[in-house]
Amino acid sequence: MLGKWPALKAADLFKRLSAIRSELMAGERSTVKVEQITDVQGLLLWFADHIEADKSFSDGYVASAQSCIYNHLMGPLGDVAIKSLSKTDFYKRVYMPKQETLAVSTLHKVWGVLKRACSLAGKLGLIARDPLMGVGWRDFTQDKEVARSGRLKPYQLPELAQCIQDSQFWRRLFFMMQLCHATRILETSLVEWSHISLDDAVWYIPAANTKTGVEHKVPIAPAVVELLREAKAKRRGKFVFSQSGDKPTHTSTIAGWYRKLSAEMGVKFTSHDMRKLARDYWQESGVDSRVAEMLLNHAQSDLEGRYQSRYAWPEMIKAVGGISELVN
Repeated sequence: MLGKWPALKAADLFKRLSAIRSELMAGERSTVKVEQITDVQGLLLWFADHIEADKSFSDGYVASAQSCIYNHLMGPLGDVAIKSLSKTDFYKRVYMPKQETLAVSTLHKVWGVLKRACSLAGKLGLIARDPLMGVGWRDFTQDKEVARSGRLKPYQLPELAQCIQDSQFWRRLFFMMQLCHATRILETSLVEWSHISLDDAVWYIPAANTKTGVEHKVPIAPAVVELLREAKAKRRGKFVFSQSGDKPTHTSTIAGWYRKLSAEMGVKFTSHDMRKLARDYWQESGVDSRVAEMLLNHAQSDLEGRYQSRYAWPEMIKAVGGISELVN
């Protein structure tokens, strides 16, 4: 990853990272609290290393954050001293110049990485204080981000269905689980047999695997139930998607599956576009918007969730079954 940065040699970055680690170790042994990281480059290198080693960060977040660091933050802000870093630096060096090439939503992600790095380093005492404390995204813009349309459209479902049916078994199962239930790539890749009741056709996605941090209960489409029964007969182990059974298939491998599927379709898309396709299909087929929101596992209050789930479950079953019938 370091070698991808165009303005600095990878060897120089590794040397700098080693120095930062030495400084941190020295600080841990010292009783004197000092500012170990002095510039934004050091902060970003530390944060990139930290999130890769800390297993509480998902693979998806690590990849996205490191891309923001090496492609959008290191060059413009690397030479800024931590103690003088301000919202003005981000505004002048990143926010305004990069609007020519980046969507506002991407700039928001870039800001979030910088903000999180400063906050965490400040809490851990690696810098004297968080220089961006009290500064928020709203300080730069009041515009609301517009959700991007999916690259796949409901009228393309028959063609997509044929490509999915022609896929190797485990890939077909993965595509079907994502498309029928609109689950995220990590939620799907981490599914364990213990999370699934085939007899009841229910998938319980643990809170630790969801973006919202709340357990998500999903009715399993009939066609997917049959595929899962076949999968269970083929392979034993903890995880549904795994070569060995004791470790889930990596999302980078699954991203490769999607590249092949999109090449066969002749349309460039990702796993997230499958989720958007399910949402668009439900909208066009008249599924209640509140039911669709529940299937998408968008954040909602506990009271709202309990009230809706009591009445919405039969509608959720119809919604996932509708896509299942189209693609099976």
